[in-house]
Amino acid sequence: MSELTLRQLEYAVAVADEGHFGRAAEVALVSQPGLSAQVRELERSLGVALFERTSRGTRTTPAGDALIGRARQVLLAVADLQREAQLHREGLRGTIRVAAIPTMAPYLLPTLVRVLHTCWPHVQLQLLELQTSRLVEATEDGSVDIGLLATPVDTGSLHVQTMCKEDFVLALPRRHPLAKGEPLALSVLRDLPVLLMEDGHCLHEHAQAACALAGQPEVTVVRSAGLSTLAQMVVAGAGVTLLPESAVPVEARSGSGLVVRRFEPPAPGRTVSLAWRGSDPRREPFAAAAADVARAFSPSVAE
Repeated sequence: MSELTLRQLEYAVAVADEGHFGRAAEVALVSQPGLSAQVRELERSLGVALFERTSRGTRTTPAGDALIGRARQVLLAVADLQREAQLHREGLRGTIRVAAIPTMAPYLLPTLVRVLHTCWPHVQLQLLELQTSRLVEATEDGSVDIGLLATPVDTGSLHVQTMCKEDFVLALPRRHPLAKGEPLALSVLRDLPVLLMEDGHCLHEHAQAACALAGQPEVTVVRSAGLSTLAQMVVAGAGVTLLPESAVPVEARSGSGLVVRRFEPPAPGRTVSLAWRGSDPRREPFAAAAADVARAFSPSVAE
C-alpha cells in the first residue's frame, strides 16, 4: 500500500461534498486532472472504489460512504492539532466560524459578535445563519466552531453552555382587545388564531409546545424563515404569534403596529445556549468568552 496523503483525503472529501469532480476541483483550487489523479491514487492505495462516476455526476460507493467519513475525522483531527499548536504558540488567533439559528441571528448575534471581538481582538469572525439541525451537524463536523441556538434540542455530542433563559411574549395587533392589561394566562391561546413558523425551526417546536399546554393544538403555520414575516402577518390582522423576548425591541418597536403582552408565570420560553465540540483545543477560551456573553445577554433579554 502506497503512502496516503492529507491532500488526497481533502480532495476525496471535496468530491463527496460536491458530487462532481469539476466542482470539487474549483473548491480545492486545483486542476480537475490533478484532483482526479490524486483521488485515483487514493483508491488504488486503499484497494477500493470510493466513487461511482456517471454521466450526471459522482456519488460515493458503499465503501466510499464509510471511508470518506473516516477521512473527515482524520482531517478534523489534523486541524485540531494545528489549532492547538497555534494556541500554545500565539494565543487565540485566526478565523472562528460562528453560526446562529435564524430566530436568534438578527437579535442576539450583534451582541455576541461585540463580546467576542472584545475577548479575542486578534480573531476574525466568520458568521453564518443555519437552522438548528444543520448548525449542530456543522459544529460536530468542524465546519462551524461555535453555535448559538435554542435549547432544549438534540445537540448530539456537543458541549452546551447555557447563556440565559428568555420568555415568549404574545404579539398582537395594536388595536386588539387584549392589547392592554395585566399579564395573560397561557390558556388565552385556546381562543386565538396562533401563527407559527414552519417546521424545521426549533422555535416552531418550542412555541407549539406552549400552545399545546394552553389547550390550543390547532395553529396556522406560515411558510416563513423569519420572525419579521410573522410579525407583519400579525400587524395585518392574520392572527397572533409568540415572540422570544430578544426579538421584541426589533419587531415590536415604536411605530411597528405591534404590541406584546407577557404571560403569567411560569411563562413559556426557551433557553439561549452556545455549543462547541468538547474536543476542540480552544474549548477553554470558548468557555471563558461564553461567561462574558452570558452576562451581556441577560440584561438585553430581560428588558
